[in-house]
Amino acid sequence: MTITNIPSPEDNPFFLLKVRHIFGWYFLLSIGIYFQIGMIRYTRGIPFDGKTPLEPFVDKIVSTYLMILLLALVWRQCRLAGIEIKYLVGKVPARYQWFLLVGLAIASVVFSISVFRVFYYPLSFIIPSFVEQILTENRNTGILVTASKSFSPALYYLFFPIYAYVISPLVNASIFISILLHRWAGKWGNITAIIAMCLLWGTFVYKNFISMIILTLIFAILYVKTRSLLVLIIFLIIRNLCFTIWDLSYPIFFDNPTRSTLEIFRSQIQLGVLFFALSAPWVIGFIYKNWSVLKGALPYFANASEAEKIKADSEP
Repeated sequence: MTITNIPSPEDNPFFLLKVRHIFGWYFLLSIGIYFQIGMIRYTRGIPFDGKTPLEPFVDKIVSTYLMILLLALVWRQCRLAGIEIKYLVGKVPARYQWFLLVGLAIASVVFSISVFRVFYYPLSFIIPSFVEQILTENRNTGILVTASKSFSPALYYLFFPIYAYVISPLVNASIFISILLHRWAGKWGNITAIIAMCLLWGTFVYKNFISMIILTLIFAILYVKTRSLLVLIIFLIIRNLCFTIWDLSYPIFFDNPTRSTLEIFRSQIQLGVLFFALSAPWVIGFIYKNWSVLKGALPYFANASEAEKIKADSEP
């Protein structure tokens, strides 16, 4: 295990943070918000069915509310633990090559699409009902379909970018990447912590767990290499934007209403192989070339050390 530049437990502020507490807060906040919705429905005489999904626009509002509350709780706990948020966030490197970041984000999206198709193609013949269920769920959660189920598609379209391009990248980067990486690295070491993060994200996105494991490595490398949470957030925003474009363009260029979902999926295996051939060199090559940075100092401690050095040099 690599524990480069990680203080001893008594000096490491991240030991005061407990990951189980973060997930506990998430669970309790979800229960609390769900209870509030139930009370509002009850007072207004609206039938409440726990099995019925929330109205799409309301669901996005609730998700945003939940994420903001969770982020506020975690940041408050960071301050109580003596963690300087500015060292977690870091600074954008001077003359950063944004074009390469955009290319990597696009390649990672294409890679995710290709891995999903290549992995599930043989399964579509072995367990077709399972694969068809996943494909149907993916189609029903698309932007166009989801918006059509909302009482106001226009409001859904207006609010969707706030959640997808602001709230989600901010919370995922700051809590589920930055905080978890520093907390688990102090406990187990860098590499073991990153493996644990890969397994966690792979569990969250189990439908495409292979690509999610690879993407988690990319997230960790970008954050450790640049020592900037802002770069990682921008990367996530670009990824989400690319997925939105794919989601909106798929029904136009690749869907076929006269064929079943499974038949369409099987007929696109060549597309999956092509996407994989185009994106894998970018994605795998990036991980291979930058793997060594994961064994170095983590962003918080590197940024704090640099700030102390600059302060010491400026003193007479």
